Order: sequence, then C-alpha cells, then structure tokens
Amino acid sequence: MKKLINLSITDFLHEEARPFPKALFLILILSFVLNIIGINWGLPSPSSRGWAADEITPVSVLNGMEMKFSNGWTARFPPLHFYTLSLFYLPVCSLDALNIINLPDSLLNTVFFIISRLISVFMGTVLVFMVYLCGCEITDKRSALFASLITALTPPFVYYSKTSNTDIPYLFWFILALYFFIRILKYHHTFDYILFAAAAVFSICTKDQAYALFVLTPFIIIISLFRHNKAHYKKTTWLKSVFNRKTLSALITGTSLFVIIYNLVFNLQGFKRHFSLITGAARGVRIFSNDILGHSRMLWQTVKHLNFILSFPVFVICILGFLYALTRKKKNPLLFIVFLLAPSYYIFFISVLGRNYVRYLLPVYIILSFFGGLCLSYFLHSSRRFKFIKYLLVILLFVNSAAYSLSVDVIMVNDSRYYVEQWMEQHIKQDESILFIGFLNFLPRNKGFTHARYILRPSYNQIIKSKAHYIVFNSDLVKSKTPVLYKKIIDNEDEYKLVLRYKSSPWLDLLPEHQIREDGNKTIITNLNLINPEIMIFQKQEGS
Repeated sequence: MKKLINLSITDFLHEEARPFPKALFLILILSFVLNIIGINWGLPSPSSRGWAADEITPVSVLNGMEMKFSNGWTARFPPLHFYTLSLFYLPVCSLDALNIINLPDSLLNTVFFIISRLISVFMGTVLVFMVYLCGCEITDKRSALFASLITALTPPFVYYSKTSNTDIPYLFWFILALYFFIRILKYHHTFDYILFAAAAVFSICTKDQAYALFVLTPFIIIISLFRHNKAHYKKTTWLKSVFNRKTLSALITGTSLFVIIYNLVFNLQGFKRHFSLITGAARGVRIFSNDILGHSRMLWQTVKHLNFILSFPVFVICILGFLYALTRKKKNPLLFIVFLLAPSYYIFFISVLGRNYVRYLLPVYIILSFFGGLCLSYFLHSSRRFKFIKYLLVILLFVNSAAYSLSVDVIMVNDSRYYVEQWMEQHIKQDESILFIGFLNFLPRNKGFTHARYILRPSYNQIIKSKAHYIVFNSDLVKSKTPVLYKKIIDNEDEYKLVLRYKSSPWLDLLPEHQIREDGNKTIITNLNLINPEIMIFQKQEGS
C-alpha cells in the first residue's frame, strides 16, 4: 500500500508528467476573482436567508450542530456539506461563546454566510484546477487548459461559486472522483480505487442526484480491469475482475464512508426521513410528460440549457470537438468513456425526474468542456497558416465568455433591490404597514420596518382586508404565478397606486434569456432569474 501511495503522489508531482503552466495559474486567478465578486449579495439578511434559492443557511447548520446531527436530524440535502460548514463555523462559535468577539446575532449570521460562500469560492477554484488535471489525463495539456477555462467562464458556475448552495461542492467531489476514475482506467492502482470510492461517496453525500453520475462506473471499471489483467497476466476470469483486492477495497471504503457520513448508527431515523423527502420530491410534478413527445421536448430543453450555460459560440465548439474526437477515438478512448457519464446522469436522474433545470446540467457541461478544449487545441495547432487570425479568434471567444460570466457579477452588484431598499427607507415611515408578496428570495430585505407582513399567494380581497399602506412584490413572479392577482392590482388604482417600478440596467448584461417571458413561461429554467428582479411598490390611496 505504501508503495502505491508513493507512486500515486510521484505521478502527481512529477514535473514532466504534470507541469503546471503559468496560463493555468492565470485561469485560476481569473476564476477566483469572478467567483468572489458579489459574495455579499443580499447580505446582511434580517430574515437569516440570502437571495439565492436553496442555499444552506447558517441557521440550518447551527441547528444540526445543536442536535449533533443525530437523534432524527434531517435536511433537504445530504449531511456532508453541513459537516464541512460546521467545521468552519466552530472557531467563530467558540469565540462567540467565550465572549471574545461578542457579535450580535444578525452580524454573526452574516459572518457564517460569508464563510459558507467562501468555501464555495475555494471549491470552485480547485474544481477548475481538477478539470485541468483530468484533461491532461484524457487529452493533452493545451486541451486541458482550454477545458479548464471553458469550465470557469460560464454564468451558472460563477453564480453558484459564490453562494452556499450544494451545487459547487458536489461538483467538486465529482471532478475529484472523475480524476481517480480516469487513473483507475489507465493504471489500476489500488490507491486510486480507494480514492475514487471515497470521492464518489462524498459527491453523493453532498447532493443526492450525483448518484446518477456513477451508475455505469462499476461496470466500466470491471471491464477495464478484465482487459488490463488479460493483457498483463494472460490467465484471468470475469469473476476475478469483480472480486479482488482492488474492487473490494473500493467497496469497503465507499460503504463505510456512507454509513459514517449518514450517521446510520445514531441517526437512522433522520436518514429515513431524508430518503422519504428526496423520493417524495422525485415523485413531484413533471414538467415534461413521460412519453416520446415529452422526452423529445426535454431533450430539446437540454440543448437550450447547455447553449445558455456555455454561450452559443462555445457550445458549437464543444459539439465540433465531439465530432472531431469521433474521427480519432482510438487516440482518445478515455475521452468517450468519460462522456458516458453524461448520458448516464441524464437517463438515471433527469429523465426519471421529468424536470430539467440549468443547474441540473452543470456536470454535463463540464464533461463537454473536454471536447471544446480538444477542438480549440486542434484549431490552433493543426497548421501554421493564418496563425495570428486563429489566436485572435480564440482570444475574442474567451473575451466574450469572460464578459458573459462577468455579467453575473455586474448584475448581482447592481441588483435592483438595493435601490428599492433605499427608496423604502426614504419614502415609507416606520409606523406604516407593508405587505410583501412572494418568497423572501425574490423580495427586498425588510430593514427595520416593524409593521411588515409576508404572504405567499394572497387573493386580492386578502390584500384589501389587510389595509396595508404599501404592497411590495416581484412583478415577474406575481405576473407568472398569480396573473389574475397581478391584473387586479394593476387595474384598481383607486385602491392602490403604483409609486415605484424599478429594475436596474447595469452596464453589462449579456443574459437576456434568463428572464421570464411576458406569457409567464421561461425560455431558460434557472435560478439566475433571482438576480435583479423588477420590483413594484403600490401605495394605498386615501379614503380607499
């Protein structure tokens, strides 16, 4: 075992086998900067929640810590990232308990939020680095550099890398597992089997849907091991490829870690509740029908989402890279084996769920980035003709991608709700009542208004009976979710008059498709529509 560990580390650090070019460090710095801008979006939050949907909030982590993640504790997401966050919360909690920092609860909540988001920033940056390492194993160094740059310069990646959602963490563990999966297929070292099993379990125990990425991997590994043994030892059997020291080590590692992470000994009831919760969500309303037409529409939605994630030029390059790779599949066989994880994920997760959101396709676009990197590498170095023009075109391509991703940061920093909150402080008196309509994530923060109420989907009569001096809502969401209510509010100016309708117009916004259309349907189903919503404020008329 010690020999295998030393061999793995030597391969990793050997300068000739794994050089780290300066361009890689520039890519990592660029990714880090893009990811950290706007990290305070929606903070501080009086409601203990940020503006991002499905974030793991500090309150949920602290509740888990209080229950020692046992005795029936459960959450919407698996426990691993809760453990990770709690480890980083502990020093602050200790200092606060000893009255060394003595922060008010609201500020303490903000500190925890920033810690959570910084972990995502760090994981996102390391993820880009791991994409490069994977690319070096299955293609070449130039292609790997381009793949890492494609991965870093996408709006959803930049968005989720600055929130405390579980998307970047589970992708981080997936890419780590992918790296060791590739090494297994190339070298079949026992240590790589163990690390692959550990990283795969970590990914699944961070976000349940990751299981679909690994459904085919055991079969691929067994087939590869059989061929490896046959080439080296001549006499081998399928049974020996299934049951051996390598596979059993991986199985024991994965099973043990799963039992430990889910705390099955002390929190079996919590695990059962979590399993019931996710299976219930899986049985939820399908967006696409479970027939040929429905699956065809879902597949087309997938194409639109991937185009949105990558931007049209890069999406086309990834497709061309896939077609080019087909012509030389004998030179890059591992590239297509890695690609198999994408249809596996689609078949065993997305098609089963019948829902297809942008965030669901994040692992798929990362896999496609390897093909995009291969295409760009071939384009630049296939011949020396028009070399300057080729380099110029590639530079312009990534300048466009960088601007596309930077749009997320610019929009977040210039979110319309910042201005709306200032307007409310200047125009609404503290003793006047406010009715906020909709989810907290979609609304301005309540900064000190004591007579404020939140209601999700009220009827117009409920609004009238509330006698609120002001009503505040996200126009896109009310228009799409409750169009009748929206029309009644707009049409009845005798009751409530529009006093503010605001949506900021930042200097850089290349994400028009993430908006909700007038008919209430989304062309692109993404949480990026939470950024910079149009906010409307109506004031109750005197005598009404």
